[in-house]
Amino acid sequence: MAKYYGLVSGLPVLTAEMAKPPYTAEEFYHELQPVLSTADRQLLEALRAERLHPQLIDWISTDALAPSPEGDSEELPHEDSDESSRRLDALRSIAQRASEGARLTAPKGIPSYQARFVYELYYRPAADDWRADSTTPALIEELRHERIALEDRLSRYYYEWLGTSSSAFVRGWAELNKNLRNILALYTCRRLGWDPKDYIVGNGEVEELLRTSTSKDLGLGDQLPYLKDVLRIAEERDIARRERLIDLLKWQWMDEWTFVRVFDIDNVLCYYLRLEILGRWVQLDAEHGEATFRGIVHGLKGESARVLDDFRHSHR
Repeated sequence: MAKYYGLVSGLPVLTAEMAKPPYTAEEFYHELQPVLSTADRQLLEALRAERLHPQLIDWISTDALAPSPEGDSEELPHEDSDESSRRLDALRSIAQRASEGARLTAPKGIPSYQARFVYELYYRPAADDWRADSTTPALIEELRHERIALEDRLSRYYYEWLGTSSSAFVRGWAELNKNLRNILALYTCRRLGWDPKDYIVGNGEVEELLRTSTSKDLGLGDQLPYLKDVLRIAEERDIARRERLIDLLKWQWMDEWTFVRVFDIDNVLCYYLRLEILGRWVQLDAEHGEATFRGIVHGLKGESARVLDDFRHSHR
């Protein structure tokens, strides 16, 4: 695994309270291109893939990927097209092949989980395929107007994909985000009287407990050390405050993870993710209670220091 002594040593310190980061996540991303090894660049791209989800869902919801009866969408994207147009053409090609019952072939530049997601949405058995009923409606016909269902399904594919990464950090980051999402979704379902089984993403042991448990700690008290913090966040009704609490929990998790991995790629990836978090906060309405936010940060500082002290003690 590559070490990035010079890069990490020269990075400005990031704190959760800073009003403006030294540069944006996108600027940092471009700075990293000539520095990272090929394998480490792939890890960074895997973390960045999620930023494309809203656009993909928009394309599906507006029928931008809808297959053509004549097969006109099979054209390959032009090299001189911009990145968004190339992605659109490539995904439309996947949807077209799926609607004709052809095998999935993932174009270059499209993450495999996104290709599989689109393919399975639009797949319809070929008319001459004796093994399947070609009159069965494609999955997209059931989910087209269910944006939340589409987002949940795409998230499941994404977390499964990250779960196969060679990087323990990427796998851990995916697990953290999936658990946060599922626990908060469960509490929302309980408040609204919805069936959580329809909104829990994943099929592991944790997900099954979330679908069936009725206990206060969801039967996960021994498995998730951050569970109590998430449960407190779930009780927060102010949406903006809750989102910031979620980001601060992630920040603390990254602090603990990188404590003994200062010059590893894990710390570089965390630096990028912290810049993304700060970038989101910069875009929030400053009038929405900056004093409240700083109160949250200062209130968590004591807890963060305690966690790091415990971590140091346990590794001596």
